[in-house]
Amino acid sequence: MKTTFSRAILWLLSLFVLSSGFYLFSAVDLNAEKIMERALRKEKKITGYYTLLETAINLGSSMQNYYVEVWFLSPHFFRVEYFPCFPEKGVKPEQIFVSNGEKTWIFSPDIGDFYLLSPLSQDLNPPPFLLATFLKGLSQAQDVELIGIDKRETGSYYLLRVIPSSPGRRNAWEKVWLEKKSLLPVQIEIYDSYDQLQQTIIFHKTVVNPKIDKEMFKI
Repeated sequence: MKTTFSRAILWLLSLFVLSSGFYLFSAVDLNAEKIMERALRKEKKITGYYTLLETAINLGSSMQNYYVEVWFLSPHFFRVEYFPCFPEKGVKPEQIFVSNGEKTWIFSPDIGDFYLLSPLSQDLNPPPFLLATFLKGLSQAQDVELIGIDKRETGSYYLLRVIPSSPGRRNAWEKVWLEKKSLLPVQIEIYDSYDQLQQTIIFHKTVVNPKIDKEMFKI
């Protein structure tokens, strides 16, 4: 189980460049300059956030489902926890990333403890689900297109098609649902170059600027 779970985590880290953090597009004027202006204005108002999401990854022979909780506090504190099932009371995460702004640690289930990532690893592998990672990917995106409005019982959503700056065979393009009022993502689908679904992300809960105790970012 842990081997499969670890494979899923590694695949997510390599696939989740544009799907990190918040998608803050204008549904009225989708040229790249306006998108970045709105995203940067929104970013200045965000001092922290909490997100609970569920994701399913296509591993070829099977689908791997798990949950992720993210706590972020400006300018550089974060905690990311991965669970094989819904993170209710008594369920322990199987993978954890923690940063105090200067150093980043990762929890290893094999040794049952945290170890410090080397500076080189931290530079080459930016942590997933962070707004800064998203903004970098957004600013470099090849194309962003509004392809429709999806009306559901839970609300109305802008539906976007995004081509990342460096599309790969298994992450060629993305479909993103944004809640019309908040412009926060509620669902993301990642497709390969053959238009086959490779990953689905569903945001069950997102809280902007919550009260977060800095103790969460200590080991």
